[in-house]
Amino acid sequence: MNTEIKKALAEDKKNLILENPGKLDSIAVGLGSGTEIILNGDVGDFVAALNNGASIEIQGNVGRYVGDNMTSGEILVRGSAEEGVGFGTYNGTIIVYGDAGDAVGQLNKGGILVINGNMGKLAGLYMLSGDIIVTGDAGEDTGDWMIGGNIYVAGNYQTGTNAAVKELDAQDKDKLSSIFLKYNIDAQAEDFIKIGPEELRPFYGKEEAS
Repeated sequence: MNTEIKKALAEDKKNLILENPGKLDSIAVGLGSGTEIILNGDVGDFVAALNNGASIEIQGNVGRYVGDNMTSGEILVRGSAEEGVGFGTYNGTIIVYGDAGDAVGQLNKGGILVINGNMGKLAGLYMLSGDIIVTGDAGEDTGDWMIGGNIYVAGNYQTGTNAAVKELDAQDKDKLSSIFLKYNIDAQAEDFIKIGPEELRPFYGKEEAS
């Protein structure tokens, strides 16, 4: 499948629709900016990994680690996702319009990850920057050992080690409202709480986070 995608891009076809990808793993990987692809059906693991600026829409469910280590671009999942959404993301945006499994945004370094449903445990483990937004419930150990970034939750949650609930300010509300409007998500910023790191250096000593 990746060979066919690269062949089409080499022919200057920047807008592709792939029908019935058949739950294949590791497709639409490492694509650059200016590329728009729709995957019409369920797909497997590591889809759209290493995305470098492409706009990728999945009209179905995805397996594990969608958008793994992406650096920029946009990934829209119109179904649900298994664990590892946006693992190690450097930048860019991933929107999952259904539920997600465990480990959303682990080691997130600057990406915006939105789960328009519920997500599992250990979201944001060791995250350094960026935002994780969930309109439903978050599982246990949310933000475990997070060092930076924000996790916004509208439903129930259980924080992990070094994760603290903080007050939403005007900048947070503007950011959330802008994202919900852009991606047609039915949610209100006022309904969310924010989880951030309790200490900036949890492994080396006390330093209060802002």
